[in-house]
Amino acid sequence: MASSSSVLCEDQLQCSICLDVFTDPVSTPCGHNYCMICLKEFWDSSSHCQCPVCKEEFPKRPKLRVNTFISGLAASFKKSIQVKSNSAAEKPTQSLVLCEACCEKKCAAVKSCLTCMTSYCETHLELHRKVLSLKKHKLMEPVENLGDYICQKHERPLELFCRDDQTCVCQFCTETDHRTHNTVPIEEESAEKKTEMEKTRAEVQQMIQERLKKIEEIKHSVELNNVSLSLMS
Repeated sequence: MASSSSVLCEDQLQCSICLDVFTDPVSTPCGHNYCMICLKEFWDSSSHCQCPVCKEEFPKRPKLRVNTFISGLAASFKKSIQVKSNSAAEKPTQSLVLCEACCEKKCAAVKSCLTCMTSYCETHLELHRKVLSLKKHKLMEPVENLGDYICQKHERPLELFCRDDQTCVCQFCTETDHRTHNTVPIEEESAEKKTEMEKTRAEVQQMIQERLKKIEEIKHSVELNNVSLSLMS
């Protein structure tokens, strides 16, 4: 399994039989948790119905039901690990975009111009930084598929985001089909989305921390209860 995150601890969500994160977690009367299939197979292979960890025996096999609380925590942990794995796997290796203005030896482009529909190296980009009319051009990080950043209807740069239709639009779109819609610069929308994601992530992490703390409190209470029973017997 992948290493635990800063919030979810894999050790706390791990079945002691298969040593993996819980799948359909169930709890024994003594307070220990296992994957349902793992515990059933353990009991099927043993002549005694007992807890694999503390060895407490039960007069008859307990009826197992999935612990929805622990199941939710395990699912959240698995999802967080999957998201990280997918992000790492899907992160493309950035291909080198070449300057289209270089005649002989092509240099690496440092910017792509959506107005010129051309990618430039540091040397050929100099005019865009000096000439007043070129300074108004829309520059972005170098990309090969410049056509994807151009409005197919008006052949203008997609500089705005329509919040009503949740799509990128050009300036001409705001004067026609999206005239009455709420549109903002793409940079502004991107910044707000990032802020929202960070806020949601923080809220989820706080909720998980609170749940994990509650689990520890329950475990501690069960352990104290077991000690008390042992002293009384």
